[in-house]
Amino acid sequence: MMFVPCELALAVCAVIFLEHGVSKLHTKQRVCIIILAALLLPAVAQAGVATSFELPDTGYISNVVIDIIEHNGGVWFATGDGLNFSFDDGETWLSYDNTNGLVSSSITGLYSVNAGGSDNRIWIASTHEEEFDGELFILSDGLSYSDDDGDQWNRINFGPDGLDIPFVWGGDRTIFDITGHHDEGDPTDDWMFFTAFAGGFLASRDGGMSWRRIYPSVGDSIQFNTPNVAPSFRNRYFSCVADTSHGDSLFVWAGTAGGFFQFVYAIPSEKPFSEYISRIVYCDTCPGEDSNFVYFAGDAGFTRSTKTGGPFISRFEADGLPGPSLISMIDFGGKLFAGTINPADSSSAGMAESSDFGDSFASNTSFPATGLNRRILDFTAIGDRLYAAAEQAGLYVSGDTGQTWSHILVDSTDDVSLWNDVNAVHAWGDTLLVGTDTGLAQLLMDGSGNFQSSQTRFTSLIEDDSSSTRVVRIKTHEFQGNEVIWTINRPLTGSGTPVVSRSDDHGQTFSTRQWGVITHDINFFGDTTFVVGEEGIRFTPDDRNPGSDEFWILYIREVSDGEVIDSLIADTITAMEILGDTIFLGTGRGYAVSFDHGEHYDIRRPNRDTLGADLVLHYSSSIAGLLGDFIPALEVQYLPDTSARVWVSNRPAAAGRFGISVGRIDLAWRYFEDTTGAVVDSEFIQLYNWDSVYHDFAWNFAFNGDTVFAATDGGLIFAEGDSLLAGVLGWDTLQLVDSLGFSLVLEGTPVYAVQIIDGFLWVGTGDRTVRIRLDDFEDQSAFFVVDPVDEVYAFPVPFSHSLDQAVEFHFVVEEETNVTLEIYDFAMNLVRRVIDNQLFPPGIYPTAGTGRRTWDGLNGKGDQVAVGVYYFKVEYSGGEVRWGKLAVIP
Repeated sequence: MMFVPCELALAVCAVIFLEHGVSKLHTKQRVCIIILAALLLPAVAQAGVATSFELPDTGYISNVVIDIIEHNGGVWFATGDGLNFSFDDGETWLSYDNTNGLVSSSITGLYSVNAGGSDNRIWIASTHEEEFDGELFILSDGLSYSDDDGDQWNRINFGPDGLDIPFVWGGDRTIFDITGHHDEGDPTDDWMFFTAFAGGFLASRDGGMSWRRIYPSVGDSIQFNTPNVAPSFRNRYFSCVADTSHGDSLFVWAGTAGGFFQFVYAIPSEKPFSEYISRIVYCDTCPGEDSNFVYFAGDAGFTRSTKTGGPFISRFEADGLPGPSLISMIDFGGKLFAGTINPADSSSAGMAESSDFGDSFASNTSFPATGLNRRILDFTAIGDRLYAAAEQAGLYVSGDTGQTWSHILVDSTDDVSLWNDVNAVHAWGDTLLVGTDTGLAQLLMDGSGNFQSSQTRFTSLIEDDSSSTRVVRIKTHEFQGNEVIWTINRPLTGSGTPVVSRSDDHGQTFSTRQWGVITHDINFFGDTTFVVGEEGIRFTPDDRNPGSDEFWILYIREVSDGEVIDSLIADTITAMEILGDTIFLGTGRGYAVSFDHGEHYDIRRPNRDTLGADLVLHYSSSIAGLLGDFIPALEVQYLPDTSARVWVSNRPAAAGRFGISVGRIDLAWRYFEDTTGAVVDSEFIQLYNWDSVYHDFAWNFAFNGDTVFAATDGGLIFAEGDSLLAGVLGWDTLQLVDSLGFSLVLEGTPVYAVQIIDGFLWVGTGDRTVRIRLDDFEDQSAFFVVDPVDEVYAFPVPFSHSLDQAVEFHFVVEEETNVTLEIYDFAMNLVRRVIDNQLFPPGIYPTAGTGRRTWDGLNGKGDQVAVGVYYFKVEYSGGEVRWGKLAVIP
């Protein structure tokens, strides 16, 4: 029998509490429970020394189970004495600990991948104890995994000679929870996450082979990584769960000591994915609600949004685009046309075409120009004719919505003239403005849309510097009753200078300004002209000559709660489109949108970080229905024909109180207003509403359809979710009793774990584990540790009055006999007779139900006994006597 003095047991907990501060008194309760169970329960069956690290030991190993999962058809327990598992519903048990394969025996987290990507891999987190300067500390071992039910264990190396991720191993880094999601649509996409208390929140997308710490915000990253500063409450993580109820998007909920976070991961096809935006196009021909579409051509493909900012779709080569990057686009004749390129050499990959507003694409194989120096740089339309500018391939026209194409020579007198190298096109009434390598050409069309070569006007924009005559963008604008033509020029050689030109005499002459920086687009609002490029946004409110000093700089900032959270000051602006009060700006790092004529901007950066969330939301006790900021447990309840529910266990930290909350998605309208306050658009959005449904916290949750089970310090409670949320029915406590009505666990025993596996409800408690048939709650079986040797002992030791505990006694009856059990004080005075000459059949006691005999710490008069050491005597009717010892603490 092992006896641990109460001073040592209390010291273990004190070290844990002091290590993390008084304000964290509750945050390590689970670990303290594990350690106390291992230290205070005497003669718990230990695994024998294995002859090989490839074979598990047999037997049930611990009465305290803190986590239960299903893996590979079996039930697996996390305990302070190792990993226990059974493949036959508990008929036989196998185990691993630090003697036969595990780094350590104290298991703090479990996770199973039961879908092909990682070959049914099981993950465990563990800790061990080390003594420093006479004090006992708990150190994290990180993660280990097995692909063969434990025959071989592999430890992830977070050290400097491995992944080199600090603060995963060592003190204050216990991994409390592991979650993940295997994407069946992409077998290589195996998400995993774990919470490491003061070690933060880590993520992997390759099944756990590589990891990275992730943060809800830049501020949280700075706080966590500041030297010699303890992690904030928001950076102390305890619980996490993956939520796959939102289509192809993955939600991950992570609980901290400062509330919990919702990390949203959208797949590339459901979010903006391009960084460099070449063109922004409004859908002018879209009918009905689709008229709200806006299209983006970018370096990573095509993106469609709405004029109010979402939802998004993105399309790539896999969706029919002939090339990975888009550089031009037009909505014409009920179709969407785009020029694509190969970024490696900037060669044309061909023309893309969509007939369903960008949902899918195909290559327009009738367009003849592909390859180097044949990029489709621009589109425009006059009437039913569509024009495309294709660099050295020249100018093309289609009169049948892209089915066939014809080549047009801008300069029909010389087919190798630079006037036939076309970079830009723009419709100006019945005139086609063509930007070439030599300047601007004006092609007049007759009523049938035919080109009148005799009416062509050629304007070389900078006659004294032919290196800057390449026109790459053309825009027209009516100013005070006069048509103004604007062009953006590029130098033909390295000696030239980028130029913006303006003509107010129908293109006969142009005024220029040599900016020395690249300009990408021009747009207009009323009399104001905007010129955007590497210098950001320059504008003139009265359409003045761009060579004057009256061009001003516009600074774009996104402001929230009075603070600037992003800006475009350092960005290259690549495109600009204005429609009413709505302004879209394309940049080299995403885009910005304003719905109120530029008063406020929303800047949206594409997220190509494979582990960075696309959206992070924070929830705390300041939100109605959420009670506490310390979140020890989170779980998702999946329901048919309705949205999933998110169950949250709440405890107080810096704020809040105990309780259980549940979140549900509600659909609501979001309205967009213009500068006058008038509603200009609206969209359906998803919001989580939270309800407080219980007054105490939970360690774990499990679900059977609409029924929720919660493992709490007060026992196993359950409720019907719909009735609970409707206020019709409340919670019930599931009594853990045998068929005769006798308790299977000690009164007041907390429940730490609950899980449903193959028709059974498994319940892990601080006393033993109970298995319950889901279709018959009265069919219950208990699993607990017994010592096969014929000694006697009491447990738990030490015993505390203040915890309302009761002491049980272990003894062995080899053949039927009467047993008497008496308790004596240190002076050997009789204190209480617990068993009085009662007949016992052969067996190892205590057993479930009738065989359990406990002492409540009272003497024969019903008074509490004094603190101290006591002895107990087990006397058999055959004359055999055995003694044991126990301790009573306050």
